[in-house]
Amino acid sequence: MSSASYGLGLLFLGAGFALGWYANRAYAAHGDVKSTKAKIPGYRKTRHRNGLITALLAFVIGVVVLGLLHPHK
Repeated sequence: MSSASYGLGLLFLGAGFALGWYANRAYAAHGDVKSTKAKIPGYRKTRHRNGLITALLAFVIGVVVLGLLHPHK
């Protein structure tokens, strides 16, 4: 593998970690409101913001992967 492959792999690994982090926070904010309200300050704001970030990251990662699979000629 070339060094560019390693860099691209690390980039996708970081994007996957970020996607998982924000998805987990959004999912936790949708859970039991009584326990979540105490754990996450501003839980409704957190839920919406992290859900939006998760959707945006998933879209960007999907576009990049499709671009890599089907390069333009």
